[in-house]
Amino acid sequence: MTNQAAKTAKQWIDDADAILVTASNGLSISEGLNLFANDQKLRDVLGDLVDKYHLPNLLTAFGYKYPDPLDYWRVVARTVEYYSNNYETSNYMLDLKKIIGDKPYFVWTSNVDHHFALADFNNLFEIEGNWLEGVCSKHPDKHGVYKLSSKIHELYQKDQAGTLTEAGIPKCDKCGAPLALNTASEVFQINQDKLNDFQNFIEDYENKNLLVLELGIGPRNQMIKAPSMQLVAADPKSHYISINKGELFIPDQIKDRSIGFSAAIGDAFRELLAGRSFGAHTEGPVKKQPKPELSPEEKAKQEAVMQKFYPNYMVDQSTRPGSYPMYLMIDKDHHSLLHTVQYGQSWMYSIGDAALVHCFTQDGNYYQVRLGLDKSKNEVHGFYADPGTFVAIETTGNNGVGFSQVSTDIPVGGDGAILVPRKDKLLQLFPNQRDIIERFSVDQ
Repeated sequence: MTNQAAKTAKQWIDDADAILVTASNGLSISEGLNLFANDQKLRDVLGDLVDKYHLPNLLTAFGYKYPDPLDYWRVVARTVEYYSNNYETSNYMLDLKKIIGDKPYFVWTSNVDHHFALADFNNLFEIEGNWLEGVCSKHPDKHGVYKLSSKIHELYQKDQAGTLTEAGIPKCDKCGAPLALNTASEVFQINQDKLNDFQNFIEDYENKNLLVLELGIGPRNQMIKAPSMQLVAADPKSHYISINKGELFIPDQIKDRSIGFSAAIGDAFRELLAGRSFGAHTEGPVKKQPKPELSPEEKAKQEAVMQKFYPNYMVDQSTRPGSYPMYLMIDKDHHSLLHTVQYGQSWMYSIGDAALVHCFTQDGNYYQVRLGLDKSKNEVHGFYADPGTFVAIETTGNNGVGFSQVSTDIPVGGDGAILVPRKDKLLQLFPNQRDIIERFSVDQ
């Protein structure tokens, strides 16, 4: 909440050679489109379909398996007509244009509402497509992409008049198959021309003064957030401004070149345009602090403890925003003991034998996951363990390799604490897993 943060952010914008705008649900919600809300607007838009199918939000409405295909297209028509065909450029878009000014820019978004294009942002890459386009459901890669705005308007008019029939469902004019929306799914067709333009933009401003302006991307949405932070981490001339009320995440690697606005997008825009504070909560930039050095004895002690939970591990020090990838080798004599961390962990199979992961949750559930590549043995390539889940890993030896290699991520901003369960408490909660607990618990 300082004038200095707003002043610095505006200076970064003024000095930028180019601006990369990244956007997700937070911007859509600011404009009035909330995919997750169960409110009166949901009923205003979808009408009788909400009660007919007990739809809690728009996200569910688009993913629901309707017994009547006409009802699916009613959902599409009513939603798209309301939010896109009738879209008027919002004040957020007008302010964003003022912020960008005449600088080179590109917009990278996971929003499917097409609002940037409708607001005349031409340099645009929609990474998950948009709901104003369709593709052939049978031959999506061969029959092209269809513009659906006028067709959806026609569907909406027939729906409102009660004259919509299956004959009105959009179909491929090459094979007659029903069209699907060109949004993230197994038939999605990425716009290769826009992707190429986006890649050229990134290459053109590599090692130049690039400003990333992030709008409403939560810390769990890594599709855009992680690689855009990596761009900044890799280029010491670049800067990062994040606007996301209540959920800022800026890794230590780029905190010295980042400012976060935990504020409504409109409030943050006001400060960016004026270069002074009107009360928005801000974080950063933060001067890099050198990490304290451990003594040789402390390092040896720490390493001995780490080996119990991450046998034969290696941390990849290459740049990855927010985390370091860790690879660990498990064999019959060196397994991973039961532990958890504060932030949850994704576990991925790399090479070797399949690995068996034992998982104990805080609410008293035990389950196993086989990490590997053999689907006939119910093996999966990766999974995510929620925060507080105690895990232990051993090799299955099923391929005769003698070891399993799995990987996980360590957040650079975490304290690195490894938490271990009390053996007696685990035995009380999980009496049927006594053998596993005895084998994988730390001696205390």
